[in-house]
Amino acid sequence: MVKRILIVDDEETITFSLYQSFILSKKPYEVITAETGEEALEKFQEKPFHLVITDIFLPGISGFDVLKKIRGSAPDTKFIVITAYGSGDKKEQAMREGASLYIEKPFDIRDFKKKVMEILE
Repeated sequence: MVKRILIVDDEETITFSLYQSFILSKKPYEVITAETGEEALEKFQEKPFHLVITDIFLPGISGFDVLKKIRGSAPDTKFIVITAYGSGDKKEQAMREGASLYIEKPFDIRDFKKKVMEILE
């Protein structure tokens, strides 16, 4: 079964790097990107995803808002929250809201990809 991943970040370099990493993977992933929380919610309504990778700080609604709204309607969807502006409070909030993983930028793409594979198995 092809796993569907939604990457939500307004930093083009992050979305491009993650997108490339997953589509070039040996495992079959369908990867879609969004630059805003609103766009992510629209794409999720079109088709559900197995995993959402979202930045906290986005134009419009936050990554936390995206997490809450999607978890409310699709509780089996996994989440990874990423941020360049991390703190213990943000990590606690992410985990409390149901994130599987909280990672601060910059991160090693290979390690990140391994963690994603573990979450999706």
